[in-house]
Amino acid sequence: MLAFSIVTPSYRQVGLLKLCAASVADQTGGFSVEHLIQDGGSGPEFEAWAASQSFADCISEPDQGMYDAINRGFRRAKGEILAWLNSDEQYLPGVLGKVAAWFEAHPDKDILFGDVVLISPEGRPLSYRQAHVPMRGHIRHCFLPTYSAATFVRRKVVEEGHLLDTRFRAIADAVWINELLGAGYRAGVLNEPLAVFTQTGENLGQTPASAKEGALWRRECGIHSKWMGRWWSLVHRARKWLTGAYGAKRVQACIYLAGREGRVTREADVGGRWRTLDKG
Repeated sequence: MLAFSIVTPSYRQVGLLKLCAASVADQTGGFSVEHLIQDGGSGPEFEAWAASQSFADCISEPDQGMYDAINRGFRRAKGEILAWLNSDEQYLPGVLGKVAAWFEAHPDKDILFGDVVLISPEGRPLSYRQAHVPMRGHIRHCFLPTYSAATFVRRKVVEEGHLLDTRFRAIADAVWINELLGAGYRAGVLNEPLAVFTQTGENLGQTPASAKEGALWRRECGIHSKWMGRWWSLVHRARKWLTGAYGAKRVQACIYLAGREGRVTREADVGGRWRTLDKG
């Protein structure tokens, strides 16, 4: 039986964390799953919730930020397939069964990237983000186009020493995926919606720190040409256009919402481009 370890870094987001944890706890099928919540010391509200629930394995201790918390969770993980799911993200119904089947059908692959539905804080679908295996040139010159909420790796990736670089506090996921692809780990995609990502306006990838760290990392990689960045952006967009990633589609997001019992379905016609809250 395939075993999953899902790590969730947590810090003072108990309301969102409850929804995230519920989306992991209801995943059932021919696999096992442990949900490792690595909290950075949120205080009494977190401790009360942790004591009241029976599924997730919760630890609260000081850390050096989100990526350090994820590394701590990875180190205590026992599963064969590892992933992390942030507090403002949720798995869609039946996702881990699909992921388990994919890894069993692709024993030569070490990394899986899936599609993500971008939603508003109220649960309204904003965009459908189709996954492609990232190109290292595009990651380094532009950004990481995949989402950690729908990224899964085999345990050997961590066992062989590939943890997140905690020097970075906003772009360590991009640095990590670039490192894994450069090390020769094989990746594939499952073009089905696996998770939702809540657009809060305060997500790490949208902060000034992310842009600053990206510029620093590019200098470390010896990248100085803006023209190469434009080239990789064009290649990335052309690939998405050719595979229909920008097209409109009807999307359903069956998710947990605060104050509601069980999952609630939200449906909308959306495109495949990045959407921000001020665009409705």
